[in-house]
Amino acid sequence: MPERIRLISFVGGTESYGVLVGGEDGSQAALVGPDWKVEATSSVPMEEGRVALESEAGEPEISWSPAGPLLEFAIGDDGVRVHAIAASAGGVHPLSGPGVHWDLPAGGHSAIRTAWAATAKGDLTVLIAARPEDSRGHGEEIVGAARLIPGAEPYGYVEPLLSTEYDAAGLHTRATLELWTDEEDHAPERAGGQRIAGARLDSTAGRLEAARFRWSLGGSSAVGAYEILVA
Repeated sequence: MPERIRLISFVGGTESYGVLVGGEDGSQAALVGPDWKVEATSSVPMEEGRVALESEAGEPEISWSPAGPLLEFAIGDDGVRVHAIAASAGGVHPLSGPGVHWDLPAGGHSAIRTAWAATAKGDLTVLIAARPEDSRGHGEEIVGAARLIPGAEPYGYVEPLLSTEYDAAGLHTRATLELWTDEEDHAPERAGGQRIAGARLDSTAGRLEAARFRWSLGGSSAVGAYEILVA
């Protein structure tokens, strides 16, 4: 298992989705559209900003660049880092659009859940939930969340909650966010999401259940995703 896990999550168009997970041991990716799916791998360490992959459909390349400030959550020994990106994938089914880059700890947890939602105005909400490896359920997760608004300082939530619905096949299909600030008389911010497309990847970092979600964030529509990485 790599010392750090890098997770690239991005969307394109109205239904397409790309996800890349890996580290110094190589990487695995899935590119998903309305009626197509490409799974690809690379055996070389992930470079900063790009990775060349191999698949049955050719040799797609995923590239990304920062599009926002770096945030850090005090989760695990070395923390969790995340920032907004602009990403693209070339190949038979090219796609490009907004996304996030997660820099995650490789050890000390049994599962990590990541979620993000971006509005047309540029607001970005991110959430990370890590379940310690000796825990028994979601109740022992360490959860962090923050919101980034263009032209303003990012702010965090003191009590972020993430609830999930699953279908008969075990796929996460709906999610609800309840985000409490430190203002006692302030109602929590809420968001609801629904799965559009997704994929499962067996990677060196663990099993990744990844999905693009359509979000409603405080009454505003948002694009984004929700991934579950099980060690």
